[in-house]
Amino acid sequence: MVGVITHWDILAHPVVTIRCFGWGLFFKAIRPWQSRPFLSMLRDTDCFGATASNVPTILERCVGLELRAKRIYKALARTFAHEGLVGPFFAGLVEQEQYHADLLEICRAAAIRGGWKANLFNPWDAYLPRLEQQMEATEATVSEIHSVEAALQLVVQLESSEINPVFYAALGASDSSFVRKLRPFQKTMEAHMAYLAERLPELSPNMLLACRELRAKFPGVRRRP
Repeated sequence: MVGVITHWDILAHPVVTIRCFGWGLFFKAIRPWQSRPFLSMLRDTDCFGATASNVPTILERCVGLELRAKRIYKALARTFAHEGLVGPFFAGLVEQEQYHADLLEICRAAAIRGGWKANLFNPWDAYLPRLEQQMEATEATVSEIHSVEAALQLVVQLESSEINPVFYAALGASDSSFVRKLRPFQKTMEAHMAYLAERLPELSPNMLLACRELRAKFPGVRRRP
């Protein structure tokens, strides 16, 4: 199975998967010949059905932030496609932002079925409109960036914003053991920030201080030996 949640993730946590999504989806997900992403299978169920809760709206907006970041990085990947390692760097970020959006989609389905601790996310509600406006403004002007240095500075600006704490908060507010226990939910942001901390100084020594600040803001980021 391909996607953000793999065949092995499901097999490692059968009980929480069954409790959250039922036996039917569990058996579909563990079929050895299964090639569909877990999220695709979820969309075939009623997991995203109507609910009186505001969980879908909140998490849809969080998904939208990740997809907007993906579009920004995709534009930069096209701009710097022939700039050595810079193009592949941005292509990697495109994949990671899609990964984050998919995880939040799965989190949304799990939260609808398994509960949502609104009080844990409420402190971030006020940040969403401002963050959405910032991301929209950035996407509108990304075509004006023509230097590698400016593009890398934009990455630091975006990744130092509230977008990553909001991602953490969205996962943390889920009352689903599926989200709490499966490794992809717990490790994706650490891997994302480690990627930035390792690659940015390779592309520009001027990014070294910014990477130290990212590490300070996200203590889970691995340090080089």
